[in-house]
Amino acid sequence: MFQDKYFRSWEGPYPFTDAEVTRVATAHTRKGGSSTGVYQILQGSQVMYVGISTSSIFDRLKKHVRGHGNWAFAHKVAPGSFHFVYFLCDGLSAKQIESKVTADEKPPFNVKTEYKNYISNITVH
Repeated sequence: MFQDKYFRSWEGPYPFTDAEVTRVATAHTRKGGSSTGVYQILQGSQVMYVGISTSSIFDRLKKHVRGHGNWAFAHKVAPGSFHFVYFLCDGLSAKQIESKVTADEKPPFNVKTEYKNYISNITVH
């Protein structure tokens, strides 16, 4: 488990490889339930990218690991040197968490800041 500074427990970290994203996605699908939420790509303990998915975190992660979905990330990342974590939640909470992280901490591979869902305090999520 990965714990952020707001004491949320994230699933992971897992190696950021196509095989591992597929394995985690398969295991999660067998359990059933939603796969909406927010995910982070880490290098060590530093957040390098934060993203959301209102449909499937794993589909988004597969795109990233295969070099699609974010031009800055796709051109600068050697997938085997990173890890990913994810936090399952509803779409609005995911948008608010992403907005807070990109506005306040701006991970290096996030190319734009998402202010439209910004809230000053995300400890409630």
